Amino acid sequence: MVALARILTALLCCNPLLYGLADALGQDAVQEALQTIAQAGPNATGSLAAAGAVTNLKDVGPQILPQLLKAMNTENIVALNWYRQVYDAVTAGQNAGSPEAAQTIALPYDLFRKIALDGTQPGRLRRLMTREMEKYEPGFLDRHLASLLQDDEFREEAVEFVVRQGDAFLKENDQVAAVEQFSAAFAASRRSDQVITAASRLNANGIEVDIIDHMGFVNRWYLLGPFDAPGMSGFEASFPPEEKVDLTADYRGQEDATIQWQPFQTTDQLGQLNLVQAIGAVEEAVGFAYAEIESPRDQDIEVRCGADDNLSVWVNGEKVFARRQWLNGIRLDRFTAPCHLKKGSNAVLVKICQGPQHKNPAVPNNWSFQLRFCDATGAAVGTRILSPPAFDDSSN
Repeated sequence: MVALARILTALLCCNPLLYGLADALGQDAVQEALQTIAQAGPNATGSLAAAGAVTNLKDVGPQILPQLLKAMNTENIVALNWYRQVYDAVTAGQNAGSPEAAQTIALPYDLFRKIALDGTQPGRLRRLMTREMEKYEPGFLDRHLASLLQDDEFREEAVEFVVRQGDAFLKENDQVAAVEQFSAAFAASRRSDQVITAASRLNANGIEVDIIDHMGFVNRWYLLGPFDAPGMSGFEASFPPEEKVDLTADYRGQEDATIQWQPFQTTDQLGQLNLVQAIGAVEEAVGFAYAEIESPRDQDIEVRCGADDNLSVWVNGEKVFARRQWLNGIRLDRFTAPCHLKKGSNAVLVKICQGPQHKNPAVPNNWSFQLRFCDATGAAVGTRILSPPAFDDSSN
């Protein structure tokens, strides 16, 4: 905000046309109208006053853009939508088309450029500014994508661009440059298809990378089950591991069978664990997974998870996530919850429920889950699995 304020001040001071018009129309009145819009909120809160302010501001012209864009740096989506009406009105017919034409109109393209590339600005505003820059400088985004690999808003476009660059280098038989591009794309990737694509490009060029480590997946667990859970009772019901995890204990499972904790390691490249294969093709049941995870430091992070049908997660005895949702498909990062890891060993317990067979017998009765630890951007946080240890005879 401080940097943007300095930019705005410089624009007004260095551009007499902008400064003179804004002053003649009353900057205080403009600011008051913008503040009125800022009070708008859900359920039509402040909408009547905001509509009146928008009507007044639409007639002012593009000289209010520095003030308007500063106001648009907000997380208030309702206000942002009102501001956008003003923006569209005051920029109508002002498309420069070229740097030369820009000299004759009042659109502050230097400010547009700075906002578009400023990672502290709201994503919607940055994309709006990017579209404006594309009119003024065609190819603007492509020229900057390589520098936006760690940008939360444009990360995915940047990864795709860098992979394309790597492919282009391969066509030119420049493997060194191609591997450099693919490595950068892999390091920045957070989306499952992109991380797989970048990893496959690297593997094809003799570079082995580990998606599990890169994304922070837990792919080794002690598994226990199935416990009997008639109907859809498993989520609410309590089972012995929820009180105490004893890896040496025996338990009574479905059909009075004796069940014990067993180590399992999935080879799925995204850490998804198939409980139908690991425990059994059962219905109306509950299974548990347990692992000990080492954290390099005390840290507040995110646990991202998903399951078919549903799951609950405990970390060091504290329930950090639970979601009752049946007949539920699984996808990467379906759910996210805040979590604290202490330095050293951390105990992780997961309860995964399995419901009855789907009404359509052709629909498979899947039973699976996926879990990882990461930061707010989706990057791994340096955890590693202490227990169970890795072993060679793993299976999907």
